[in-house]
Amino acid sequence: MLWSLHQVNQYTQLAFKMQSNKILPILSNNLNFKNITHGFFTKNGGYSDKYNFSLNCSYSSNDLKRNVYNNRRLVCNYHKLDIQNLKIVNQVHSNKIFVVNNTKQITSKIDADAIITNKPNIVLGVLTADCAPVLAFDPVRNIIAAIHIGWRGAIKNILSNTVDSFIGMKSEIKNIRFAIGPCIGPESYEVQKDFYKKFTKENIKNNKYFSNIFPNKYKFDLPQYIKDQALDKGIIEKNISNTNNDTFIEEHNFFSYRRNYKNNLKDCGRMISTISIKVKR
Repeated sequence: MLWSLHQVNQYTQLAFKMQSNKILPILSNNLNFKNITHGFFTKNGGYSDKYNFSLNCSYSSNDLKRNVYNNRRLVCNYHKLDIQNLKIVNQVHSNKIFVVNNTKQITSKIDADAIITNKPNIVLGVLTADCAPVLAFDPVRNIIAAIHIGWRGAIKNILSNTVDSFIGMKSEIKNIRFAIGPCIGPESYEVQKDFYKKFTKENIKNNKYFSNIFPNKYKFDLPQYIKDQALDKGIIEKNISNTNNDTFIEEHNFFSYRRNYKNNLKDCGRMISTISIKVKR
C-alpha cells in the first residue's frame, strides 16, 4: 500500500509525539505502597496543543476528542492498564460518592464528585484545574478513592461522606490516608465578601481560613480547609499530606481556570489525578 505525503507526515508527527510524551506525575509519600499506583498528573506531555491543553484529560474542553482519548490512554499506560479500566464520573460540585464494582461499569454520566472501589485493576480519576484532587487509601482493607473538592463540595462535606463510604466498606478511621494534590493555593484564591459570609455562616470559626486583603476582598485557604475537615472526621494528622502546589501560580506545570479567566482565555484544559489497586501476584 502506497501512502500519500500527507499520511506520511501525519504518521511521523504521531511517532514523534509518542516518543516525546513522557508523563511524570507528582507522587505522595503518604501513598507509597507497593500494591497501588497513583499520580497527580501535571499539564505536561500529552497529544494536545501545548499552549492551552497539552496533557488535557477533559472532553468538556474545546480540545479534539482524539487528543483527550490519547492523553487518557497515556495515563492508563502509566498504570499498566487499558483505557477501558479508567473510571471518571461527571463532576458537579456535589457531595455524592459513587462505588465502582467492576470494569464494565460506565461512569461518565454518573453525577458525583468522589469515586471509590476495593477492586483491583480499576483506575479511579478526577479532573481539576484549581479545585483540589484528593486521593485516598486504606492499606488494611485495600480501598481507594479519588475525590474532586472545590469550595462547593467542601462546604457540602464531600470529604466526610467519602470517609463514611470507607467505613461502610469496613475501614477503620485510623487506617485511612489522604493526599491533597495540586490546587489553587491561599496566596492566589481571591474571593468576595459573599463567599466569606457563606463559610462563616456555616461556622464562625471558618474565618481562620480567610485573610482580608482589601475591603470586601479575601484570600481563601482551600487545602487547609480540606485538611481540617479530615482531622475533624478523625483522620490521623500524619496520614494527611499535601503536595503544596499552587495551580494558579505554577503556570509551567498546571492548568488553572482562574488564571485563564483572568487572561481572557475562554477555555482551559484539566489535569487528571488517578489511583488504582494492583492485582496480587
